[in-house]
Amino acid sequence: MSFRIVLEKENFKFSCSHFTILGPHHAERLHGHNYYVRLEIVANEIDQALGMAFDFNLIKPLVRDMVAGLDEMVLLPGNSPYLKVTSSPTSVAANLGTKNYLFPIEDVCILPIANITSEELARMIAMELAPRIAQAILLQSKLNKIVVTVEETRGQAVAFEMDLLT
Repeated sequence: MSFRIVLEKENFKFSCSHFTILGPHHAERLHGHNYYVRLEIVANEIDQALGMAFDFNLIKPLVRDMVAGLDEMVLLPGNSPYLKVTSSPTSVAANLGTKNYLFPIEDVCILPIANITSEELARMIAMELAPRIAQAILLQSKLNKIVVTVEETRGQAVAFEMDLLT
């Protein structure tokens, strides 16, 4: 038996610009999305005295804080073998094949992922949230997994599932 707690709030969203790298010399055009994040936490038991797994209000700020750091930014992958990213005190340059981009440094968020895709964003968010969730609710042994879903447009989403039990 398990419980699946689903948190999908209107303010679990971020709007950003990005391009998806499609190969060593090819990428989509720079464009934007309004991404929505959904978090599911699977618990194998609940606190019997309280009749709940945990206080949702301990988790919601963690998700809001994470997406706020991505909101209204140009997202660039820091681990791409194809994209060369360099920074100066005032700007970030990104080069892919014959495409050259230059952005104000305060508008860019360089992420520790290979590409700006829903798959990579879902995995990155899950990996960053998992230890914070476990620490916030202090019930790590009762949690089975988390599932982070990133929806980039209505009807197009990716879910990343991560086991928490070792």
